[in-house]
Amino acid sequence: MRVLSIQSQVIFGHVGNNAGVFPLQRQGLEVWAVPTGLLAFNPSYGPPAHRPTEPAELDAWIAALQTRPEWRQIDAVLLGWLGNPRTAEAALRAALAVKAANPKAIFLCDPVMGDSDSGLYVQDSLPPFIRDHLLRHADIATPNGFELEYLTGSKIEDLPAALAACDALRAKGPQTVIATTLKRRDGGRGMLEALLVNRDGAWLCGVPDLGHGLPKGAGDLFASLFLARLLKGRTPKKAMLFAMAGTYALLRDALEHKAPEMRLEASQDDLIAPPHLPDIERVR
Repeated sequence: MRVLSIQSQVIFGHVGNNAGVFPLQRQGLEVWAVPTGLLAFNPSYGPPAHRPTEPAELDAWIAALQTRPEWRQIDAVLLGWLGNPRTAEAALRAALAVKAANPKAIFLCDPVMGDSDSGLYVQDSLPPFIRDHLLRHADIATPNGFELEYLTGSKIEDLPAALAACDALRAKGPQTVIATTLKRRDGGRGMLEALLVNRDGAWLCGVPDLGHGLPKGAGDLFASLFLARLLKGRTPKKAMLFAMAGTYALLRDALEHKAPEMRLEASQDDLIAPPHLPDIERVR
């Protein structure tokens, strides 16, 4: 199985493709990694000497890749950090080219835009493009709580509001929505939760909240682990359970070792068999 992963790339650390490619490979998948930008490290460390990928360059890479016979055998597209609308347009062209060659290919959009700690960290014009153009073509969307609020214009403080927001996002295109890092006032205290909503129902999965100051890239890791399990034939419910377990294991390992980054290589066995299986319940 093959995945076209279109995300940022860093020289130091584990975010974007550096957080997602190795976990996909560890699951036995072949990954074609396309960088939407090259950074020295995650911007949370300081000025990252960032070089965005020009849309024409991305288009040229995709055009070249389409000359390979394996292009028609790509099973999924994973979109992550895009940075600006011009890059997002090129990434969407790539995703649509994959779908044209293989209509059964899964298109997962992780709408990386910001979080509750830092707010938006992309150009202000990108979120409307993701909302109004990109998501309509996606099969799956994996926003965090902040991004879900931003994309739907709703405040999420309890489970009914989270369900309604996921339904609103599904109405924009993706049949499956997973809202990650949910925090609500009507339960789940001391927990960090993810809510999966699709046509079959809704499921809530939680892990202990490890607090602030954790390594970046957890959302990128989660999306990759979820997609890997889905491609290997698991149900969305079981794929989410596995992704939550693997992400929690890597974050807890980093916390225990006082590591500023997730230790993907040292903890790679946890990407296959996470030691902690979280609780999951059907909520609709």
